[in-house]
Amino acid sequence: MSHSPSSVLLTTPKQFSFRAMPLPTEALEAIVALEQRAHSHPWSRSLIESGLSRYACWGIQAQNEWIGFAFVSIVVGEAELLDFVVAPDCQGQGIGTCFLEWLMQQVASQASRMYLEVRESNASAISLYQAAGFAEVGLRHNYYPTEKGSEDAILMATELFL
Repeated sequence: MSHSPSSVLLTTPKQFSFRAMPLPTEALEAIVALEQRAHSHPWSRSLIESGLSRYACWGIQAQNEWIGFAFVSIVVGEAELLDFVVAPDCQGQGIGTCFLEWLMQQVASQASRMYLEVRESNASAISLYQAAGFAEVGLRHNYYPTEKGSEDAILMATELFL
């Protein structure tokens, strides 16, 4: 298996190993497919393509397959986690926790605080973010589309430390 020179091997407490690295533009099609599998209202292909050039983007691979990614906007010492995905069939193994902790370390050299929005119905993501030190700081009413209308977004934030 060939590895990017800037990739890092991460291992969860359950001994699942994967590689984290900057997300290459060549991964676009795989990331679009992963986004569509992971979200009921996914980002469009054009938004993902634009994001790859506008944001700090990292991905994770296991056995040469993309199993997750993150898009982060970093502006004037603050970071916003715009999209964070772990493949649905890879969830529940500690991969998200391990990837998020690593991601926060990468961003900490450029930002002192990280923000995110999460669907109020996404209990597993909320638990993941709380375990990583995020706390609720606000609410955006009717922010996310749903099959029957909309739902609120919970705004969360955490301090980042080197």
